[in-house]
Amino acid sequence: MKQEISKYMGLLYEHGLTSSLSGNVSARAEHFVFISPTKIPSYRIRPADVSVVTMAGEHLEGKPPSSELPTHLAIYNAMEPSAIVHAHSRFATALSCLGGDLESPDVEGKHLLGRVPLIPYAEPGTSDLGAAVSHGIRGFKGALLQNHGLIAIGDNLEQAFIVAEAIERAAQLVFDLKVISRP
Repeated sequence: MKQEISKYMGLLYEHGLTSSLSGNVSARAEHFVFISPTKIPSYRIRPADVSVVTMAGEHLEGKPPSSELPTHLAIYNAMEPSAIVHAHSRFATALSCLGGDLESPDVEGKHLLGRVPLIPYAEPGTSDLGAAVSHGIRGFKGALLQNHGLIAIGDNLEQAFIVAEAIERAAQLVFDLKVISRP
């Protein structure tokens, strides 16, 4: 599991879905959560750096966990996905700042994502954000976090990553269509 966390943090950076110190990923295995550490550039996270915590948030091993641990735990406690990806990608973040849900304009995005709701702003790293996201994401594969980026869930990290990438692509298509259709 630690290897996968390291791998997907690197992929988020390589695909332009995060800057070096933003975004985080986690995966649940029974009563434990493996989550990317805080303050280590995403392209440099090694398996030994990955934080392991209990479902109650007790840090067991690895570097200190991401500041978004409360949000990840709130989602796991509310819904039972097995993996979460949180990214600060360019287009999804821009769209989240403008407000409103995301409806993918293309058939692929509609099929893969459906509607992507906007979760109202709450301070990052807080239990308020965790409560808002765990409530607002129910029934969806991902969500925009107002002024903050995107969050995607899945049965595994690959699935959550694919959803995160699809949200960013849909947000970029919305932007491109607005630019192209301007008079």
